[in-house]
Amino acid sequence: MEKAGTGIKRVTNACKSNENQVSFNFSDSFWVTIRSNEKVVEKVVEKVVEKVVENITDNQKTIVELIKGNQHISARELAIEVGISHRKIQENIAKLKELGILNRIGPAKGGQWEVIGQ
Repeated sequence: MEKAGTGIKRVTNACKSNENQVSFNFSDSFWVTIRSNEKVVEKVVEKVVEKVVENITDNQKTIVELIKGNQHISARELAIEVGISHRKIQENIAKLKELGILNRIGPAKGGQWEVIGQ
């Protein structure tokens, strides 16, 4: 109970300590807008990317490294280089896309890969 009624003050203090901007709007509803400090956001993104990369398999790491070396490499070429089936390459690529590590730019033929945050 001792913290009842102190929420706005606690939010304001927390935002100030993290160098964020906060504003409150009271009308027929209650709005809280927090503008984040870009430095903090960059650090969080870096940490998340590090954690995600730590949690990918060796085959997925190899796929990422091969794509870094050749953004136009095909899934069939990746299968040969990594030593796994074409189907497994597609599954690994789908997982890397889902994790936000890989992105495909353009069509299947003639497009290229983009390694995000690396």
